[in-house]
Amino acid sequence: MSIPGRAQADISIIIPARNAAVTIDATLRSLLPERSLIGEVLLVEDGSSDQTAAISMQSARRYGLPLEILAVRLGSAGAARNAGIARAKGKFIFFLDADDEVMAGGLGLLHDALLRHPEAGLSVGASIRRARGRPDKLKTPHGYTSDRASNARRYLLNEAWPIAMGSALVATSATATVRFPETTSLDEDTCYWAALLARTQVATIPAPVLLYHHDEERMARRFVLAPRATFLAIAVELDKLADSGIAKEVLQWRKAWIALRISRQLIKHNRYSYAMSMMRAVRAHKSLGRSWKATQYRIRIRFGAMMERPDYPSRAGAERRTLIVSFDPAFPPVSGADLRNFNNASLAAEYGPVRLVSVRPPGNPSQPSDARINAVGLTIDGEPRSASLGWWRIAEENRIPRTALVRLRSLVQTFKPDTIVVEGIGLFKLLRPLRPLTKQLILDMHNVESDLAAQLRHIRPARSPAVLGIRRLERKAQSIVDRVWVCSNEDRERLMALTGPTMPVDVVPNGIPNVEAVPDVLPAEAPADSGYPVILFIGHLGYPPNVDAAERLAHAILPRIRQTLPDAKLVLAGRSPKTTVRALAGLPGVELVENPESVAPLLSGAHLSIIPLGAGGGTRIKILEAMAWGVPVIATPLAAEGLGLVENDQVLLLASDEGLAAMAVDLSLDAERRARQRFRAHQAVWAKFGPQAIRDAVRAGLALDNGNDDPPFPIIP
Repeated sequence: MSIPGRAQADISIIIPARNAAVTIDATLRSLLPERSLIGEVLLVEDGSSDQTAAISMQSARRYGLPLEILAVRLGSAGAARNAGIARAKGKFIFFLDADDEVMAGGLGLLHDALLRHPEAGLSVGASIRRARGRPDKLKTPHGYTSDRASNARRYLLNEAWPIAMGSALVATSATATVRFPETTSLDEDTCYWAALLARTQVATIPAPVLLYHHDEERMARRFVLAPRATFLAIAVELDKLADSGIAKEVLQWRKAWIALRISRQLIKHNRYSYAMSMMRAVRAHKSLGRSWKATQYRIRIRFGAMMERPDYPSRAGAERRTLIVSFDPAFPPVSGADLRNFNNASLAAEYGPVRLVSVRPPGNPSQPSDARINAVGLTIDGEPRSASLGWWRIAEENRIPRTALVRLRSLVQTFKPDTIVVEGIGLFKLLRPLRPLTKQLILDMHNVESDLAAQLRHIRPARSPAVLGIRRLERKAQSIVDRVWVCSNEDRERLMALTGPTMPVDVVPNGIPNVEAVPDVLPAEAPADSGYPVILFIGHLGYPPNVDAAERLAHAILPRIRQTLPDAKLVLAGRSPKTTVRALAGLPGVELVENPESVAPLLSGAHLSIIPLGAGGGTRIKILEAMAWGVPVIATPLAAEGLGLVENDQVLLLASDEGLAAMAVDLSLDAERRARQRFRAHQAVWAKFGPQAIRDAVRAGLALDNGNDDPPFPIIP
């Protein structure tokens, strides 16, 4: 059937975007099949720190989309959508999030529905929800009738299926007086759709029109960060819906239901006192407050509150003190753990003073340039050896002198940190002594060590550690601390599988190391005057997985590359190389750089980074560093695990030495492909692991907002 006006380009697409460089290309590409319907694409770029705007323009040119970028600094998706509505020229408006995709033909189905039903101001289609670790879920609109007041009421009471952003097309005339709330990021879309349903008819179609990605962890954070302020903000917005003719009883039910959702997450995160406070809002509605679910929550809160640790008084103002304990000195940072520890310290310093404490003495007497960070050693070179903590320890635990604990206790009592972050289960014996000395104790697991030990069994069976002993230690550690940090979603899933959901496990990824020294624009490729290609491998050269990788590179991979490219050179760089690694420097084409003061000259002179890890966990700082400098990465799948990189586009992956060598040769000889990979990888790493992304993760991991409804503001030095 032919629909009059079907071919007219009368739809305005509004996409709010902030730090969406990784996903925006797929979102824009999904619009291509129905380019003929689109009059304009308004991308409201809300203060991104990545390359969202540049990538969007490139994608729009590639797909022939009429893109206009509105550069704003509004701070909320609701405000960004409202800015788009004010600029929209089309007869219809389609809201789309920057990480979702329109199903082929979906926009046309929504458009046709409004043309067939001119009395309707809104058409709604089905959507497919995609969440990590779960099967896709089809959500079909149902429960809507021709009664506008009934639709709005049923929508707020969850009797009509919720409308996903990107599954609906709105007539511009219908939203003339309807706008999104701008002061809340929770349920702001619900308020908008309810107001619209109260004013206009709705047409529904059963076919899926949208694929949207649901991040459960992000949703949970929205509930538990400043819960009281979050609830009050949405309550105010819901009260405004009374102007749309929605009954007070319905709005009260909705507020109680939201309070119940927030309480559920607070209970899940062991924040029972806040959950108890939130349940008062649930009791304000008679039927929901007396429901079986509300009763269950109150029982769980009472029992949980008995076990909850007493709160510690907080200092006034924005200052939050953080103490980070590691075994090796984290300053100056060179590779691996010290880079992660120092980067996290730098971000924590935005909210107050930081002490960076190491069991081993600092090898360098200098201090960080940031005056808010002070590096301290707990032992002194040349002092007499003292007894160690504990009468017994497993091989994976570090030896900690008793004198180190005495000095650490003294430092804690003087510094009075709000949070202490302890690096890994190697420092397990410090956890119990530190527990009563701080409000919040965090275990930063750079790797899930029991999983790493199981991997090491396969590459070095004679030296593999006892997996069960490490696993027991991990469980004990989690019973002592308040939170655990891991580097990737994969490590989080491994840890949860081992120990169960006993406490908050935050994903705090490794960020681009030494980011202040890295060019934020793609550097030019290194010249070939000192051999081609120069292959770089950076890492702690005493760490068993890195030692194994260095040996594979020197003995198996480089010789194969030199058969085709005889001038190829391998540079191994890092701290504390094992004797076996030092011996590799005697092989043809292999150079060893021990304990480099800076890796910047090495990265600027490299053409490739090959990372043949056969074991390991977390996320690989060496990959992030290479990509940030524009060095193409070729690696084993395990080496790139947890980074979410696109294979054969941002990174090349293969498990075998033969395959890695062949990939290196092919990439070295294909300048166009090499340039494309350098560009795509550089974009991805700055978007996903740049300063703002890690800053947000560290802030959430430190739970800076959890105990205070007035969030601390960064301290400007």
